Amino acid sequence: MRGRPTVLTVLAQRGWVQHRAADSGSDAMLNEIRWLGDSLGMRALGRARALEEVVQPQRSPEAHPRSLSARYGLDALPLHVELSHRPRPCRYLLLGCLAPGAPRATTMLLDWRSLAFSSDDFQLLESAPVLVRTGRRSFYSTILSSDRTFLRYDPACVEGVEQRGRSALQLLARRLSLASSENHEWRQDDILIIDNWRVLHGRGPSQLNSGRSLARILIDA
Repeated sequence: MRGRPTVLTVLAQRGWVQHRAADSGSDAMLNEIRWLGDSLGMRALGRARALEEVVQPQRSPEAHPRSLSARYGLDALPLHVELSHRPRPCRYLLLGCLAPGAPRATTMLLDWRSLAFSSDDFQLLESAPVLVRTGRRSFYSTILSSDRTFLRYDPACVEGVEQRGRSALQLLARRLSLASSENHEWRQDDILIIDNWRVLHGRGPSQLNSGRSLARILIDA
């Protein structure tokens, strides 16, 4: 177990970090991710408009209509950026394992800076328009922010509406398919802290009633 200052140092260096609370048990884990989240910034509302959420594998009919779970159900969820449907995605994502489930579904992690984009790639990603679908508040944006601090990528809500936008999405999808992600195998009370502007995450395939349950806190900073 790393101490709290070390956790934040590793997070800044690598873009994500695994952690465990000093005491065992779900209450200690929840208190730890609350403290860590509050030390990183201000909490952001999730899809359910809650500051703390519990996420579990869902079948497509039960999921939010514009979510990855609605599209992929219990199959693997592709690498993506949390809250891509908002004008600015949240900065940090904190997950705490309430129950790993059986069989366990891994969490995949990939730093987009490792994708070795060329200068032409960067120009396309930060200039090609894409449509971000979020109901009546849908808006146009780009995959890469103008200051190159974060990506906006979620196959469930970001789509190309003209050729350059489609090319930009295809470029990113191709690079992600060729990259090697790091896989986290969950244990009870594990904590993952992810820099959402830097590291995309996904989920391995799951099963109905697997019992997998993660606490989730989103942070703006």
